[in-house]
Amino acid sequence: MSSTVHHPRVLWAQRKDVVYLTIEIEDAPEATIKEQSIDFECVKDDKKYAFHLDFYQPIVPKESKKSNSKRVSFYILKKADDTVWWDRLCKEKGKVNFVHTDFSRFVDEDESDDEKPAHPGMDFSQLGMGGMGGMPGMGGMGGMPGMGGMDFSQLGMGGMGGMPGMGGMPNMGGMDDDADHEGESGDEEDD
Repeated sequence: MSSTVHHPRVLWAQRKDVVYLTIEIEDAPEATIKEQSIDFECVKDDKKYAFHLDFYQPIVPKESKKSNSKRVSFYILKKADDTVWWDRLCKEKGKVNFVHTDFSRFVDEDESDDEKPAHPGMDFSQLGMGGMGGMPGMGGMGGMPGMGGMDFSQLGMGGMGGMPGMGGMPNMGGMDDDADHEGESGDEEDD
């Protein structure tokens, strides 16, 4: 086993009352969550993975939740003070190379007030860790209003040349086949 310590990719986002934290490593053991920090350590494929992060603000470990899938560990960490919007995940200023914003869960501070609380009765199956079976009762998209029955062949776009049965591109009749013989000159020098 290598003595080098590797860091798994860590994603984070927040809402008014919680912080979302994802550790991207397969079959990961549970991280140690404390009020002020998180510690993680495991060995995968003879590589040691570990990190310690001090949180920007305290959390409430007993009110936080965790879910494991085969690929990632996902945490919903309850903020101790839900009036504080965190500027960053870590207490220390500066870039932590393995910590990234989770844009799939990212919400701006001013948009967070419109959200319902994220943790009460949280159903982890809705977090995208399994199949994304669609939203029940939503039906199909139904197309663009006012566009029903439009025949796109009437737009004069034709098909892409070379596709059988698609027709050619209009107004291209004056082109000769010289492009097929690029680099060949019709003028030959006489000696």
